[in-house]
Amino acid sequence: MSEWYYALNNEQKGPINESELKENLAAHKLPADSLVWKDGMDNWTPANQVPALSFRQPPAPAKIQPTTVIPKTSAVTAPASTPATETPAASNPDSTKPVELSSIVGKPEALEVTVEDAEKNKIAGVFAYVPFLFWLPLLLAKDSPFGKYHANQGLALFLLEIAFRIFLAVIGLTSFILPGDISWLLGFFQVINLVPLVLIILGIINAANGKCVPLPVIGGVKLIK
Repeated sequence: MSEWYYALNNEQKGPINESELKENLAAHKLPADSLVWKDGMDNWTPANQVPALSFRQPPAPAKIQPTTVIPKTSAVTAPASTPATETPAASNPDSTKPVELSSIVGKPEALEVTVEDAEKNKIAGVFAYVPFLFWLPLLLAKDSPFGKYHANQGLALFLLEIAFRIFLAVIGLTSFILPGDISWLLGFFQVINLVPLVLIILGIINAANGKCVPLPVIGGVKLIK
């Protein structure tokens, strides 16, 4: 077997057989780049550049990460988070805004409509003033400004008539309690009860003539917009 010489601490060492030299290199007793020479070589050469002395270094062991041990606990299902209850004001700010009387009772205003709208929806406008039929124009002419105008006045007139009837009923009941003869007072209110009838007639006349003119007393009431 070939005999080798090597340099260590600037001194020539050897001779040493090839197997022993390889063992020293593998055991890192000699640096991998130690200069070596044997008979037949032109110059001293680092050992790691000599094919006969090259060897496969075993790969370095991988670093093992410490395993975190999770203690066993009883499985507890977390309760589902309950969404925060929205306050009415958060989702509907108008719910806390008081109703302004001016939005219901305003200045009586006439409405200018087209000839086609008035002619087409006259009958529906007339029926708006028949008790309990104020909704008919909203069904037959729901997109008609003419129909909505008279439906609004028909509804206002219908509510006014109910208020009159309730008021007269209360007066009739109190007549048995109040001392003295108050028949004159009942007669007075019976005359006032004719006001809704007069307004019904005026409303029918206006609708039949294709006009949108506010009625007295209730002309400024806006219930249907």
